[in-house]
Amino acid sequence: MPKSKHAIVRLRLINECLRSKGRKYWSKKELIDKISEAKDITISQRTLDGDIYLMRHCSQLNYNAPIAYSKKENGYYYTDPEYTIENLPLSEVELNALATAAATLGQYKHMALFSEFASTVNKVINLVQQVSSRQLGANSGFIDFEKAPYVKGNEYLDVLIEAIRNRYPIRLSYRKFEDVHPKNRTISPYLLKEYRNRWYLVGLQHETDSLRKFALDRIHNLESALKVPYMEKADFKPELYFKNAIGISQEEGQVEEVVLSFSPYDGNYVKTQYLHSSQELLIDDDKEVRIKLKVVLNYELEATILSFGKEVRVIAPETLKQKIRQTLDACKKQYQDY
Repeated sequence: MPKSKHAIVRLRLINECLRSKGRKYWSKKELIDKISEAKDITISQRTLDGDIYLMRHCSQLNYNAPIAYSKKENGYYYTDPEYTIENLPLSEVELNALATAAATLGQYKHMALFSEFASTVNKVINLVQQVSSRQLGANSGFIDFEKAPYVKGNEYLDVLIEAIRNRYPIRLSYRKFEDVHPKNRTISPYLLKEYRNRWYLVGLQHETDSLRKFALDRIHNLESALKVPYMEKADFKPELYFKNAIGISQEEGQVEEVVLSFSPYDGNYVKTQYLHSSQELLIDDDKEVRIKLKVVLNYELEATILSFGKEVRVIAPETLKQKIRQTLDACKKQYQDY
């Protein structure tokens, strides 16, 4: 592997020479003179031999350059005239990572915030598709992200991102599902959070001087409030705000140890996709998969537990066990009269 910037420069110059349309064969002296003339770099024939070897055989560079030598013409040349090290193939791991990144970026290219970069995003996506097709012999559209067919409120994302980045308040008209009419609020926005295809805004509500969450699908109107001072909250840390919660509610509640027992089959799902970053495996045998979480008790935790039906049992805490039992009893009553 080349250890200096000069080495990379030399390899690129050798590549340019061997790709030249005006000359097919290059002697060692001609290559050395070209390098010296172009970059004022003096090298020996031994160094040139080493460079050619790297272009042919170095596994880290992965050039696999088709360089051959003609005794008749006393010169080196590319057996494939279309070859260039500038079109270096990516490894399958690198290509898959790039395809995933391009697909992720493609999800947001229609947002107004990205409109000025839309052509660039499309170029990246098209390039990845071309390279994927060329190297893997298949369509690169093999990633299908989970998405909701329609989510109200996403039209506010651009304004909110701009307000968070530039630190200015916004004024919104917000109606909870249980409210009859929307209410006006002034917010200094701090954070946008996505959970199950819905977006939520976390910010300081000026009227109450408290942190609040607002679901974007319940916003009826939103506008900038540039004349209102932006209010900071010194102890707010975006990366820690939802750390102890599954979902988006009660994230500032008391953290408790939650112990759940799953059937061995459904336990496989929990072992391969954690319910929370704090998940710890306690028992894993042919009778159960038992885990421990350190989270606040909230609606999303209960909903997650209930989604496993009879394949899970709450061991602790007792308050959560009783809450799940009450919910299941209420569910049973729903069907008793039918």
